[in-house]
Amino acid sequence: MVDKKAIALLKKYYLSYKSEGQPSEADLADAVKSGVFVADSEMTHDEIVAAVKELSERISLESAAKAFLYSLSSGDMRYRSAVSSLLWAKALPKHEFVSNGVEPGGWRSPMCIVCGCTHGLETSENIDWNKFNVFRYLPPKQYGREPDYVSAEYVLNDLREFEKLPAVEPCDDDYRILNGIFACANEMKSHNMDTALVAEIRKRKFFDATGNAIHCILGILSECGIFQSDEKKGFLYEFTNRDEQGFGRDGLTFFPLNFWRGKFGVNYDAVNKIFGSFSGDKLLPEKAAAPEKKEEAAPKKKALSKVEQYFKDRDHCIMLTDDERRYLALDPIDKSWETECIYSALRNLRKRIVMFYDGDTIVKVIEEYSYVNEDTCVRKGYCEFDTHLKTDKRSMILPLTDRGRAKPITPTNLMAIDPFGCEVDISMSEEGTSIWAGNRRNSQILTMGETDRIKKIQNDSDFHDFMQYYISTCPDDYFQRIAEIRGLKHQTVKFKAGDIFRCQEDREHYTYGLILGKTREIEKWNELPKEHSFRHLMTQPIIVRMYDFVTTDKDMTAQQLKDMPLCPPKICSDGDIIWGRHKIVDHKELVPDDIEFCIHLTRIVTKNEHVTPFTAEMFLRENEKKGKKSREPMSLYIEWGFVSMEIPWADVPDDIRDTVEERNWSDGGVSLGISGAYCGMTLTQLLKKHPKHIYGGDLHYPENRERFDMVMDFLGLPKGAGYDDFAEKYGGISRQKYIELIGERSK
Repeated sequence: MVDKKAIALLKKYYLSYKSEGQPSEADLADAVKSGVFVADSEMTHDEIVAAVKELSERISLESAAKAFLYSLSSGDMRYRSAVSSLLWAKALPKHEFVSNGVEPGGWRSPMCIVCGCTHGLETSENIDWNKFNVFRYLPPKQYGREPDYVSAEYVLNDLREFEKLPAVEPCDDDYRILNGIFACANEMKSHNMDTALVAEIRKRKFFDATGNAIHCILGILSECGIFQSDEKKGFLYEFTNRDEQGFGRDGLTFFPLNFWRGKFGVNYDAVNKIFGSFSGDKLLPEKAAAPEKKEEAAPKKKALSKVEQYFKDRDHCIMLTDDERRYLALDPIDKSWETECIYSALRNLRKRIVMFYDGDTIVKVIEEYSYVNEDTCVRKGYCEFDTHLKTDKRSMILPLTDRGRAKPITPTNLMAIDPFGCEVDISMSEEGTSIWAGNRRNSQILTMGETDRIKKIQNDSDFHDFMQYYISTCPDDYFQRIAEIRGLKHQTVKFKAGDIFRCQEDREHYTYGLILGKTREIEKWNELPKEHSFRHLMTQPIIVRMYDFVTTDKDMTAQQLKDMPLCPPKICSDGDIIWGRHKIVDHKELVPDDIEFCIHLTRIVTKNEHVTPFTAEMFLRENEKKGKKSREPMSLYIEWGFVSMEIPWADVPDDIRDTVEERNWSDGGVSLGISGAYCGMTLTQLLKKHPKHIYGGDLHYPENRERFDMVMDFLGLPKGAGYDDFAEKYGGISRQKYIELIGERSK
């Protein structure tokens, strides 16, 4: 009997990535005495290698191979990996420590590039062997990570502890399981990877194992050479240094399994060399017949969810009609479809999801949710989308590709897959309601407009009143746009500086924008300062300037836009352009008046080796009036175009200090979307109506001209100075030079 207390200690202190401390000395002594724990010991790299080679000569391949087979049906993890450990040990060349060049203290560990050893590299080092021993006792479903079967420490501990175990013999069920694995491998398509093989084995259900356990079994077999590629062999045939084993992906780390594909199948030469001495004809290729599935237990009756009481049967917070669905790009509901519901609750969030089935395929989903605060609903929502998700008898969502895995039908798994049709999201609260409709697969969005009317929707009746108005006011070509949203293929649009794009703001109004460049290209220029915000932006940012007007003309040209005013520049993600939401309609040759750059004026922590540029820690601010100080020293950071500078805070005059204290004059982030109109108004109109809410963040706005001139005066520039004057004085490139470089260097 294995000591349960020792197993509990092993799980508590060694299973997770994060250390939970150390067991007490008394518990540790008892666990070592039980045989589950292994006592710490000091060893050097060379001693570990020598011990591994010695064990490889004492342990027979037949005993390790039988142990692996025995573990398949018994689930006894102590016997499972000895066969791969033994073959690795036999192939390991005698060697001295060869460093990977990593210094101690970083996120990567110093390591021998031959054997993967991370202990005793220079001097004798105490080793906690239970970090490796944990994988010999706990089943793979409990792993927070996958074992490193091919490190010197793991192999030494595995073989040393295996040698203490009694010999075992495999049974017929073990051969059935291994032949089943081989049969599934033989059915893989040529490009299939190990993940597809895991999914196929799980789908067949011919033995009791989780996906993680199956993957570990495949990893062991691959290290033995049974699942290998033509170029990357298992350790039965040759030894591959640790630094030549390639990188894992998504935590799938086994070598050479990471190079295996379905076209390589099962290497029966390795099967025969490893198991042939005792298996007779039980593992011949013809025995690898497709295994039959285990009989499935009768489905259990679903228990009622506690959340169910909060939702009315067959009633939704919004009851869309099929005619309304047509105007929102949704499919109508077929009366022949069957429905099933699942519920979930998490703290103050309650959900009901209704799935519509055509046979065993989910074709439509309606999700309702409510946020509750002290039994009062503060926000509720309705989401409906069309899709096409095949299921296994309505219990598992089948994988979308050969590489995927079947997943149980849960709210999380269901909502994680982008719908294959269109979607409508309605969110209602006392602050107002919003509606989003579109197609996530092709990035097309229904621009409904009518923000003020939509905000007033508070219930189902209000929604139908709005839709009645909306339908009655749709333009004649409305369904042309609906057809585009529903039917356009996903596209990747190429664009460059000087391209003009069109934004649809509502059903009838449009704005236009001008692309000035891609920051991912500009950040590679030597002309850009080393410490510049462009080098620290997320996504794929572009510089755009919107034309400051709204029109009903959707076919304007560059010539017609030539004299139209431009808004200040913005840094935006390129998603709306590259995925075709905003269409490129024309191109123009850039001129200096088209070019402008964002201005940054803010107080920062003086950059040094302890401060990561353009992160929150750099913008820690002091409040001198309240006597609070965060960190010293501080600087005034100024950035405009291709110039950035720091000025010691002590040298900054009071009027500039007051301006910076008033607010942070920095627009250094990236807008995820691009829009040229604000609630149906141009920027100029909006500034007149809501100046206090808008002008604060940008010194380019006319309302901030006095502040801008004050900053220019501080920098020694005359009133009315522009970017070219600033660049000439402080060493940046001019707008004309920028136009020349962006034309030469842009892709």
